[in-house]
Amino acid sequence: MTRRGAGRCNLVNWVLSRYLWIFPVLVCGGVIGTITVGSVPAANWPGGSGTTIVVPGTETDLSAAGWNPLNSELFIARQNGQIWRLAWNQGEGNFTVLETATLPVSAGSDIEALAVVDFEAGDEVYTLAEDQGRLSRVTLSGGSLTVSAVWNLEVLNNAQALPPETGGAGAEGLEYVPDANLLSAGFRLPNGDLFSGSSKGMGGLIFVGHQSGGRLHVFDVNPGVSEDFVNHGSFATARTEIAGLHFDRNLGWMYIWHNPLLVNSLEVTGLRSNTTVGVVDVLAHYTSGMPAGNLEGLAVVSPEDCGAYGSDATSRSLFLARDGGSPNLEAFRDFPCEEQIDSSINPAVLFLLMIHRAVNSDSEPDQ
Repeated sequence: MTRRGAGRCNLVNWVLSRYLWIFPVLVCGGVIGTITVGSVPAANWPGGSGTTIVVPGTETDLSAAGWNPLNSELFIARQNGQIWRLAWNQGEGNFTVLETATLPVSAGSDIEALAVVDFEAGDEVYTLAEDQGRLSRVTLSGGSLTVSAVWNLEVLNNAQALPPETGGAGAEGLEYVPDANLLSAGFRLPNGDLFSGSSKGMGGLIFVGHQSGGRLHVFDVNPGVSEDFVNHGSFATARTEIAGLHFDRNLGWMYIWHNPLLVNSLEVTGLRSNTTVGVVDVLAHYTSGMPAGNLEGLAVVSPEDCGAYGSDATSRSLFLARDGGSPNLEAFRDFPCEEQIDSSINPAVLFLLMIHRAVNSDSEPDQ
Protein backbone atom coordinates (compact mmCIF):
# COMPACT_ATOMS: atom_id res chain seq x y z
CA MET A 1 0.00 0.00 0.00
CA THR A 2 1.38 3.41 -0.99
CA ARG A 3 0.37 6.90 -0.01
CA ARG A 4 -0.11 9.76 -2.45
CA GLY A 5 1.91 12.05 -0.20
CA ALA A 6 4.97 9.77 -0.10
CA GLY A 7 6.95 11.75 -2.68
CA ARG A 8 6.33 14.99 -0.87
CA CYS A 9 7.27 13.32 2.42
CA ASN A 10 10.72 12.55 1.02
CA LEU A 11 11.06 16.06 -0.39
CA VAL A 12 10.06 17.77 2.85
CA ASN A 13 12.37 15.57 4.93
CA TRP A 14 15.21 16.32 2.49
CA VAL A 15 14.67 20.07 2.89
CA LEU A 16 14.40 19.85 6.67
CA SER A 17 17.51 17.73 6.99
CA ARG A 18 19.57 20.35 5.19
CA TYR A 19 18.04 23.71 6.04
CA LEU A 20 16.23 23.19 9.33
CA TRP A 21 18.66 20.76 10.85
CA ILE A 22 18.32 22.26 14.34
CA PHE A 23 14.80 20.81 14.38
CA PRO A 24 15.34 17.06 13.98
CA VAL A 25 11.75 16.16 13.24
CA LEU A 26 9.86 13.77 11.00
CA VAL A 27 6.84 15.42 9.43
CA CYS A 28 5.54 12.54 7.36
CA GLY A 29 3.98 9.19 8.03
CA GLY A 30 1.28 10.65 10.24
CA VAL A 31 3.50 11.27 13.27
CA ILE A 32 5.51 14.25 14.44
CA GLY A 33 8.46 13.59 16.69
CA THR A 34 9.56 15.45 19.75
CA ILE A 35 11.16 18.72 18.62
CA THR A 36 14.10 19.93 20.67
CA VAL A 37 16.68 22.67 20.55
CA GLY A 38 19.92 21.94 22.33
CA SER A 39 19.79 19.28 25.03
CA VAL A 40 16.85 16.89 25.25
CA PRO A 41 14.94 16.91 28.54
CA ALA A 42 14.31 13.63 30.30
CA ALA A 43 10.88 12.18 29.62
CA ASN A 44 8.65 9.76 31.51
CA TRP A 45 8.10 6.22 30.26
CA PRO A 46 4.94 6.31 28.12
CA GLY A 47 4.37 2.56 27.62
CA GLY A 48 2.43 1.72 30.77
CA SER A 49 2.80 -1.65 32.47
CA GLY A 50 3.74 -4.87 30.74
CA THR A 51 1.61 -7.85 29.74
CA THR A 52 3.37 -11.19 30.04
CA ILE A 53 3.82 -13.31 26.92
CA VAL A 54 4.33 -16.89 28.05
CA VAL A 55 6.85 -18.83 25.97
CA PRO A 56 7.92 -22.22 27.38
CA GLY A 57 11.69 -22.55 27.53
CA THR A 58 12.45 -18.83 27.92
CA GLU A 59 12.80 -18.89 31.70
CA THR A 60 16.45 -17.79 31.58
CA ASP A 61 18.80 -15.90 29.29
CA LEU A 62 16.21 -14.43 26.91
CA SER A 63 18.23 -11.83 25.06
CA ALA A 64 16.80 -10.70 21.71
CA ALA A 65 13.63 -9.63 19.91
CA GLY A 66 12.71 -8.63 16.35
CA TRP A 67 9.45 -7.66 14.66
CA ASN A 68 8.25 -8.40 11.12
CA PRO A 69 5.36 -5.98 10.42
CA LEU A 70 4.53 -7.60 7.09
CA ASN A 71 3.67 -10.95 8.69
CA SER A 72 2.85 -9.55 12.16
CA GLU A 73 5.34 -11.97 13.68
CA LEU A 74 7.65 -11.61 16.65
CA PHE A 75 11.03 -13.38 16.78
CA ILE A 76 12.84 -13.89 20.09
CA ALA A 77 16.11 -15.60 21.00
CA ARG A 78 17.98 -17.02 23.98
CA GLN A 79 21.70 -16.83 24.53
CA ASN A 80 22.01 -20.56 23.83
CA GLY A 81 20.89 -19.98 20.23
CA GLN A 82 17.27 -21.08 20.48
CA ILE A 83 14.92 -18.93 18.38
CA TRP A 84 11.14 -18.72 18.54
CA ARG A 85 8.71 -17.33 15.95
CA LEU A 86 5.44 -16.06 17.44
CA ALA A 87 2.20 -14.73 15.96
CA TRP A 88 -0.82 -12.95 17.42
CA ASN A 89 -3.58 -15.29 18.60
CA GLN A 90 -6.81 -13.31 18.61
CA GLY A 91 -8.68 -16.00 20.53
CA GLU A 92 -6.19 -15.98 23.38
CA GLY A 93 -5.53 -12.25 23.19
CA ASN A 94 -1.78 -12.80 23.16
CA PHE A 95 1.14 -14.08 21.09
CA THR A 96 1.68 -17.82 20.74
CA VAL A 97 4.56 -19.89 19.34
CA LEU A 98 4.50 -20.98 15.70
CA GLU A 99 7.83 -22.80 15.73
CA THR A 100 11.20 -22.93 17.46
CA ALA A 101 14.68 -24.29 16.71
CA THR A 102 18.28 -23.94 17.86
CA LEU A 103 21.09 -22.38 15.84
CA PRO A 104 24.01 -24.53 14.67
CA VAL A 105 27.42 -23.83 16.22
CA SER A 106 28.53 -21.97 13.09
CA ALA A 107 26.39 -19.00 14.20
CA GLY A 108 28.60 -18.52 17.26
CA SER A 109 27.87 -18.54 20.98
CA ASP A 110 25.98 -16.24 23.33
CA ILE A 111 23.35 -14.97 20.90
CA GLU A 112 22.44 -11.49 22.13
CA ALA A 113 20.57 -9.85 19.25
CA LEU A 114 18.56 -10.52 16.12
CA ALA A 115 17.06 -8.43 13.34
CA VAL A 116 14.59 -8.91 10.49
CA VAL A 117 16.21 -7.49 7.35
CA ASP A 118 13.91 -8.64 4.54
CA PHE A 119 10.27 -8.49 5.64
CA GLU A 120 9.15 -10.47 2.61
CA ALA A 121 11.47 -13.36 3.53
CA GLY A 122 9.30 -14.20 6.51
CA ASP A 123 11.42 -17.10 7.75
CA GLU A 124 14.76 -15.26 7.69
CA VAL A 125 16.53 -13.33 10.45
CA TYR A 126 20.05 -12.13 11.18
CA THR A 127 21.62 -12.99 14.54
CA LEU A 128 24.56 -11.59 16.48
CA ALA A 129 26.83 -13.71 18.72
CA GLU A 130 28.44 -11.67 21.48
CA ASP A 131 31.35 -14.04 22.14
CA GLN A 132 32.73 -13.77 18.59
CA GLY A 133 31.09 -10.57 17.32
CA ARG A 134 29.64 -12.80 14.61
CA LEU A 135 26.76 -11.76 12.38
CA SER A 136 24.83 -14.64 10.77
CA ARG A 137 22.10 -14.88 8.15
CA VAL A 138 19.76 -17.70 9.17
CA THR A 139 16.51 -19.28 7.99
CA LEU A 140 13.95 -20.80 10.37
CA SER A 141 11.79 -23.35 8.58
CA GLY A 142 10.27 -26.70 9.42
CA GLY A 143 11.62 -26.66 12.94
CA SER A 144 15.26 -26.19 11.92
CA LEU A 145 17.68 -23.29 11.47
CA THR A 146 20.10 -23.00 8.54
CA VAL A 147 23.02 -20.56 8.37
CA SER A 148 23.74 -19.29 4.86
CA ALA A 149 26.45 -16.68 5.56
CA VAL A 150 28.51 -15.26 8.45
CA TRP A 151 30.57 -12.13 9.07
CA ASN A 152 33.08 -11.84 11.92
CA LEU A 153 32.82 -8.15 12.69
CA GLU A 154 35.70 -8.10 15.19
CA VAL A 155 38.16 -8.58 12.30
CA LEU A 156 40.09 -5.43 11.38
CA ASN A 157 38.33 -3.86 8.41
CA ASN A 158 38.71 -0.38 6.96
CA ALA A 159 41.18 0.29 9.81
CA GLN A 160 38.42 -0.43 12.35
CA ALA A 161 37.00 -3.40 14.25
CA LEU A 162 34.01 -4.13 16.45
CA PRO A 163 35.31 -4.27 20.05
CA PRO A 164 35.40 -7.78 21.53
CA GLU A 165 33.36 -8.83 24.54
CA THR A 166 35.26 -7.81 27.66
CA GLY A 167 34.18 -8.51 31.21
CA GLY A 168 30.69 -9.44 30.04
CA ALA A 169 30.26 -6.25 27.98
CA GLY A 170 29.90 -6.87 24.25
CA ALA A 171 27.68 -6.39 21.21
CA GLU A 172 24.00 -6.66 22.19
CA GLY A 173 21.99 -4.62 19.66
CA LEU A 174 21.37 -5.39 15.98
CA GLU A 175 19.27 -3.64 13.34
CA TYR A 176 19.07 -2.96 9.62
CA VAL A 177 18.26 0.43 8.07
CA PRO A 178 17.39 0.70 4.34
CA ASP A 179 19.17 3.15 2.06
CA ALA A 180 15.91 4.99 1.39
CA ASN A 181 15.56 5.94 5.06
CA LEU A 182 19.18 6.97 5.38
CA LEU A 183 19.16 9.10 2.23
CA SER A 184 15.93 10.89 3.11
CA ALA A 185 17.33 11.66 6.57
CA GLY A 186 20.50 13.21 5.18
CA PHE A 187 22.47 10.53 7.04
CA ARG A 188 26.17 11.09 7.52
CA LEU A 189 28.68 8.37 8.27
CA PRO A 190 30.45 8.52 11.64
CA ASN A 191 33.36 10.43 10.05
CA GLY A 192 30.97 13.13 8.83
CA ASP A 193 30.86 12.12 5.15
CA LEU A 194 27.44 12.41 3.55
CA PHE A 195 26.01 8.94 2.88
CA SER A 196 25.39 8.24 -0.82
CA GLY A 197 24.10 4.67 -0.60
CA SER A 198 25.32 1.22 0.39
CA SER A 199 27.58 -0.70 -1.99
CA LYS A 200 27.47 -4.37 -0.93
CA GLY A 201 24.03 -5.40 -2.19
CA MET A 202 21.94 -5.37 0.99
CA GLY A 203 20.24 -2.11 0.08
CA GLY A 204 21.01 -0.61 3.47
CA LEU A 205 23.34 -0.70 6.45
CA ILE A 206 23.66 -2.92 9.52
CA PHE A 207 23.82 -1.18 12.90
CA VAL A 208 25.31 -2.88 15.97
CA GLY A 209 24.87 -1.53 19.49
CA HIS A 210 27.68 -2.21 21.97
CA GLN A 211 27.77 -2.28 25.76
CA SER A 212 31.28 -0.82 25.81
CA GLY A 213 30.90 2.93 25.52
CA GLY A 214 27.34 2.82 24.19
CA ARG A 215 28.61 3.06 20.61
CA LEU A 216 26.45 2.46 17.55
CA HIS A 217 28.61 0.68 14.95
CA VAL A 218 27.83 0.81 11.23
CA PHE A 219 28.49 -1.88 8.60
CA ASP A 220 27.87 -2.30 4.88
CA VAL A 221 27.36 -6.07 4.43
CA ASN A 222 27.19 -8.29 1.36
CA PRO A 223 24.24 -10.59 2.20
CA GLY A 224 25.35 -13.33 -0.18
CA VAL A 225 29.07 -13.58 0.61
CA SER A 226 30.50 -14.47 4.01
CA GLU A 227 33.05 -12.04 5.48
CA ASP A 228 32.43 -9.43 2.75
CA PHE A 229 31.67 -6.18 4.57
CA VAL A 230 32.91 -2.64 5.24
CA ASN A 231 33.19 -1.24 8.77
CA HIS A 232 32.23 2.45 8.69
CA GLY A 233 33.02 3.18 12.33
CA SER A 234 30.69 4.12 15.16
CA PHE A 235 28.55 6.85 16.71
CA ALA A 236 28.29 7.97 20.31
CA THR A 237 24.79 7.84 21.82
CA ALA A 238 23.09 9.26 24.91
CA ARG A 239 24.39 6.55 27.27
CA THR A 240 27.52 4.45 27.77
CA GLU A 241 25.81 1.11 27.07
CA ILE A 242 23.41 -0.31 24.45
CA ALA A 243 21.33 -3.44 25.06
CA GLY A 244 18.83 -3.38 22.18
CA LEU A 245 17.92 -1.69 18.88
CA HIS A 246 14.80 -1.30 16.77
CA PHE A 247 14.34 0.78 13.61
CA ASP A 248 10.92 1.89 12.36
CA ARG A 249 11.10 2.24 8.58
CA ASN A 250 7.88 4.25 8.37
CA LEU A 251 8.91 6.84 10.95
CA GLY A 252 12.61 6.78 10.13
CA TRP A 253 13.46 6.45 13.83
CA MET A 254 15.96 4.25 15.63
CA TYR A 255 14.94 3.19 19.13
CA ILE A 256 17.96 2.50 21.36
CA TRP A 257 17.52 0.62 24.62
CA HIS A 258 20.16 1.48 27.24
CA ASN A 259 20.77 -0.64 30.33
CA PRO A 260 24.00 0.45 32.11
CA LEU A 261 24.10 -1.08 35.60
CA LEU A 262 20.43 -2.10 35.09
CA VAL A 263 19.36 1.56 34.77
CA ASN A 264 17.00 1.36 31.78
CA SER A 265 16.25 4.17 29.34
CA LEU A 266 14.97 4.47 25.77
CA GLU A 267 16.60 6.87 23.31
CA VAL A 268 14.98 7.84 20.00
CA THR A 269 17.05 9.19 17.11
CA GLY A 270 16.45 9.96 13.45
CA LEU A 271 20.10 8.91 12.78
CA ARG A 272 21.14 12.43 11.94
CA SER A 273 24.41 13.74 13.36
CA ASN A 274 24.17 17.41 12.43
CA THR A 275 24.99 18.83 15.85
CA THR A 276 28.29 16.96 16.38
CA VAL A 277 30.12 14.71 13.93
CA GLY A 278 30.01 11.13 15.15
CA VAL A 279 27.23 11.70 17.69
CA VAL A 280 23.61 10.88 16.84
CA ASP A 281 21.11 13.68 17.40
CA VAL A 282 18.48 12.74 19.98
CA LEU A 283 14.76 13.19 19.35
CA ALA A 284 13.61 11.91 22.74
CA HIS A 285 15.04 10.13 25.75
CA TYR A 286 12.76 8.30 28.17
CA THR A 287 14.49 7.92 31.54
CA SER A 288 11.88 8.16 34.32
CA GLY A 289 9.45 5.49 35.50
CA MET A 290 11.12 2.89 33.31
CA PRO A 291 10.42 -0.86 33.42
CA ALA A 292 12.86 -2.57 35.80
CA GLY A 293 15.21 -5.49 35.32
CA ASN A 294 17.90 -6.69 32.95
CA LEU A 295 15.91 -5.84 29.81
CA GLU A 296 17.73 -6.41 26.52
CA GLY A 297 15.77 -7.44 23.43
CA LEU A 298 13.62 -4.66 21.92
CA ALA A 299 10.95 -4.59 19.21
CA VAL A 300 8.27 -1.98 18.49
CA VAL A 301 5.04 -2.14 16.48
CA SER A 302 4.79 0.63 13.87
CA PRO A 303 2.07 3.32 14.17
CA GLU A 304 0.47 1.82 11.08
CA ASP A 305 -0.73 -0.97 13.39
CA CYS A 306 -2.04 1.21 16.18
CA GLY A 307 -4.89 -0.48 17.99
CA ALA A 308 -3.71 -3.98 17.05
CA TYR A 309 -2.32 -6.82 19.17
CA GLY A 310 -4.22 -5.86 22.31
CA SER A 311 -3.56 -2.10 22.26
CA ASP A 312 -6.28 0.55 22.20
CA ALA A 313 -6.84 2.81 19.20
CA THR A 314 -4.23 5.39 20.28
CA SER A 315 -1.54 2.93 21.35
CA ARG A 316 0.79 0.26 20.02
CA SER A 317 2.93 -2.48 21.51
CA LEU A 318 6.57 -2.34 22.51
CA PHE A 319 8.19 -5.69 23.34
CA LEU A 320 11.03 -6.24 25.81
CA ALA A 321 12.94 -9.43 26.59
CA ARG A 322 14.29 -9.91 30.12
CA ASP A 323 17.60 -11.73 30.67
CA GLY A 324 16.92 -13.27 34.06
CA GLY A 325 14.00 -12.72 36.39
CA SER A 326 10.33 -12.81 35.52
CA PRO A 327 8.43 -12.23 33.34
CA ASN A 328 10.82 -13.09 30.53
CA LEU A 329 8.90 -11.46 27.67
CA GLU A 330 6.49 -8.54 27.96
CA ALA A 331 4.33 -6.44 25.66
CA PHE A 332 3.87 -2.84 26.74
CA ARG A 333 0.60 -2.14 24.94
CA ASP A 334 0.20 1.52 25.92
CA PHE A 335 3.18 2.83 23.95
CA PRO A 336 1.81 5.93 22.17
CA CYS A 337 1.11 6.09 18.47
CA GLU A 338 1.93 9.78 18.39
CA GLU A 339 4.65 11.37 20.45
CA GLN A 340 3.51 14.75 21.70
CA ILE A 341 5.42 17.97 21.18
CA ASP A 342 5.44 21.25 23.02
CA SER A 343 4.96 23.94 20.37
CA SER A 344 6.17 26.60 22.80
CA ILE A 345 9.72 25.35 22.37
CA ASN A 346 10.21 27.50 19.29
CA PRO A 347 7.91 29.42 16.91
CA ALA A 348 9.33 27.48 13.98
CA VAL A 349 7.47 24.47 15.29
CA LEU A 350 4.22 26.03 14.08
CA PHE A 351 5.68 26.21 10.58
CA LEU A 352 6.62 22.53 10.75
CA LEU A 353 3.13 21.64 11.95
CA MET A 354 1.64 23.35 8.91
CA ILE A 355 3.97 21.40 6.62
CA HIS A 356 2.98 18.16 8.33
CA ARG A 357 -0.73 18.84 7.90
CA ALA A 358 -0.32 19.86 4.27
CA VAL A 359 1.70 16.76 3.40
CA ASN A 360 -0.73 14.40 5.08
CA SER A 361 -4.00 16.11 4.13
CA ASP A 362 -4.63 13.96 1.05
CA SER A 363 -2.47 10.94 1.86
CA GLU A 364 -5.28 8.39 1.78
CA PRO A 365 -4.06 4.91 0.85
CA ASP A 366 -4.10 4.03 -2.84
CA GLN A 367 -5.97 0.84 -3.66
